[in-house]
Amino acid sequence: MAYTAFGHTKSSYRADDKNIKIMENIVGDIDKSEIPPLNQKRILAFVNHFLVSTCTFLNEFALGCETKFVQMERQLQKTEASLLILEAKLASIPTEQTAQEGVPPEEAQASDPKPQSTGEADPEAEIPFPSEPVGVRACEDARYRKFFKMLHVGVPAPAVKIKMQSEGLEPRILETPDLILADGILE
Repeated sequence: MAYTAFGHTKSSYRADDKNIKIMENIVGDIDKSEIPPLNQKRILAFVNHFLVSTCTFLNEFALGCETKFVQMERQLQKTEASLLILEAKLASIPTEQTAQEGVPPEEAQASDPKPQSTGEADPEAEIPFPSEPVGVRACEDARYRKFFKMLHVGVPAPAVKIKMQSEGLEPRILETPDLILADGILE
């Protein structure tokens, strides 16, 4: 056997040439109007099967995507809630500047030396005792106590503020729990 540059034998070329001639004879000699039509029921079954399988795949894919979106949304909400809690905790930590500003005036006066007067002490110049404030602290008020507890448990502050507004209460009070309410209700 003799091989060509592409590894074919000369006899295989003859076989390929023979197949090509047969194909030309089949295509060229047949009247296409005499060929029987394809079975329509079989074609319809194939098309229906394709459509059903494609629709099933797309429905399952859409359901899977929607499920993943819902899971991501829940995870994002949990992360937002954790972030709000962390921000609230960080805001409650005093910094050096706020610690210096927050020094009570009695201690600031005690640290500043005063010039001593040589005269008699004035009885009215005595340090007045702070009077008891009239009212109730916001965090101890019966109306607001449950909202401060919600914050303590970990409910995000914006959600608590919305709930307070729906009950007709002032949501800014959450920011100042030590605020004295004159109309406070103590239980």
